[in-house]
Amino acid sequence: MINLVVGGATGKLGRMVCDLAMESEDIELVGATVSKSGGNVGRMLYDGVKASAPEDLMRLLDDADVYVDLTTPSAASKIIADVPSTGTNIIVGTTGIDATSIQELTDRVSEYGVSGIISANFARGVNVFWKMCEVMASALQGYDIEVIETHHRRKKDAPSGTAMEAVRRIQSVTNINDLEYGRQGVTGERGQEICIHSVRAGDVYGDHTVMFGGSMELLELKHRSVSREVFARGCMDTIRWIADKKDGKMHTMNEVFNL
Repeated sequence: MINLVVGGATGKLGRMVCDLAMESEDIELVGATVSKSGGNVGRMLYDGVKASAPEDLMRLLDDADVYVDLTTPSAASKIIADVPSTGTNIIVGTTGIDATSIQELTDRVSEYGVSGIISANFARGVNVFWKMCEVMASALQGYDIEVIETHHRRKKDAPSGTAMEAVRRIQSVTNINDLEYGRQGVTGERGQEICIHSVRAGDVYGDHTVMFGGSMELLELKHRSVSREVFARGCMDTIRWIADKKDGKMHTMNEVFNL
């Protein structure tokens, strides 16, 4: 049995991960943390699982195999580097965490011999989408590249973590360093840049399109999420994959899905 603690347990994705864990035969939810400002601290979320404040996380990890962080960038940056010292493997699905906190987590994972994964998206299809971004960008050197992401009107950050990971994958094989975020006014002829556009409308779970424009042709690579559950189920796959790892390494979703 895999003992799991979820941070951000009352968020949209956190709640779904907790629900799936409660239904699972091989994963047991042994702890859940929530924001102190949400009014849920102390509330019984499930039979035997009470909503705990972030300050109680280290105590909860005494009995955990895996901790999944689905909180906020500011909350995650304060706690993720402390998790490896408990001997607990860590999965970070929170996007927008500062680079210093990520590096500190990486160092601690190595120091304490646990294992970790950081991903902006757990869906299998999205991870294949990222891989294909690399393949297409590598094969279409010199093409103009535009990234368009659409999410629901309540999403707080832009661009999405999924879009920015696509950009990083493209940059890794093209060495394009210049990024533009939308356009306005007389911009002139485009240069050698990647331009990212963010759309916020309705209740869209997540649409991501990468356009490659060349002479007399336009190629589009697209991923569309029709339910948030796909992210939660991918997170469950990731929990199962990392649970028995203790190698002092930060792993990737390519390893989880054998891409």
